[in-house]
Amino acid sequence: MSTTGKDPQWRDAERFAERHARTVLARTDVRVTGPGSAIELDLVGIDFAGRVEHRRSPVGRSDLEDLRAAAGSFVAVFYSRSGFTKTAVLWAEEHHIALFGYTDTGYASPANPCAAELVHRAQTESEQHVRTATELVSRRANAARQEAERREREALALELRAEDEARRATERRRVRRERSERVLGRTVALLLQIQIVPGALAATVDRLAHSTIVAAVTDSADRLSMGDRPHAVALLRSMFDDAAAVLEVLTPPAARDTTNYRTSRAAIERGLDALDAADGIGTVGHVAPEDVATQLRAAEQSWRALIGELTKALPAPLLTDVPVPRRPRHLTPTGGI
Repeated sequence: MSTTGKDPQWRDAERFAERHARTVLARTDVRVTGPGSAIELDLVGIDFAGRVEHRRSPVGRSDLEDLRAAAGSFVAVFYSRSGFTKTAVLWAEEHHIALFGYTDTGYASPANPCAAELVHRAQTESEQHVRTATELVSRRANAARQEAERREREALALELRAEDEARRATERRRVRRERSERVLGRTVALLLQIQIVPGALAATVDRLAHSTIVAAVTDSADRLSMGDRPHAVALLRSMFDDAAAVLEVLTPPAARDTTNYRTSRAAIERGLDALDAADGIGTVGHVAPEDVATQLRAAEQSWRALIGELTKALPAPLLTDVPVPRRPRHLTPTGGI
C-alpha cells in the first residue's frame, strides 16, 4: 500500500513491525519501504514481504490476496491492529501467510498457526546461530589461549636456554682460567728448575713418557671407589698440567702457530675435559662407574698423543765431547826419521 497520507501512528506501527520482524522473526534485513514507494508493501527483505494495517476494522481476505500477489514466493507476513476476519484467517492459513495482531502498547502475537510456526522456526534458528557463534567464539578463545600459552612456553624456554648458556659460558671461562693458572705455576717452576739443572726439561719429558700412572689408573677405572675416584682424577690432571708446562717451555712464542703445538694443545684440552667429566664437573648428580671408565680411557688416548708430540718436539742432545780416534802405531812418525 502507498504510504501517502498515512498518519504518524501508522508510521510508528510500521517501525514497530520492522523491529518485530528483525528481533522476533530473526529477519535482520527487513526494512520499512520509504515514502513514495511503487510497491504495495510496507516491509521488505531478502526473502520477506509484509503489510501493516493500522485501521479500526479487521483485515479481510482481499487485503491478504493483494499481499500474496505482491509477495510472490517470499515469506508473507501481515500485521493488523484490529485483527482479521474469519474468512481471512482461513484463507491465510491455506496460502501460507503469517498473521500477527499488535497493540498500541507495543505487543504482537501470532494470529494463526503459520505465524506461530514462523516464530518458532525463528527462535530455533536464532538458538542455533547463538550456539554456533558461542562455539566459534569458544574455539577461537581456546585457540588464542593455547597460542598465548605456547608463546609463553617458548619465551620461557628461550630464557632458560639463555640462562643455561650464560652459566655454561661462565663455567667454561672459570675452567680455562684455572687451567691457565695451574699451567703458569708449573711453567715457572720448570723454568727455575732448568736454571739449576740444565737437563731438567729432558728429564721431565722422559719421566712423563715412561710413567705408568695413566695406564694404571685407566686399567683400574671400573674398580675405583667413590672415595678413590677424586684422588685418581687429580693425579692424572697433575700429569697433564706438567705436560702442558713442558709444552710451553719447549715452544717459543714465535712457534705457537705450528702443527705440533696446536695438536699438543688440543690433546691437553681433550684430556682435561675428559677428566672433568669423570670428576663430575658440570654434571648434576652421580656419575656412573661405566661413564667414569669411558672418560678415563678417553683421557689416556689424549695422553698418548700428547706424549708423542712432546717427544718429537724435544730437541736432540748436543754432542760436545766426541772422542778422537787413535792413529795406528805403525803410522806414528819416529824421531829419527
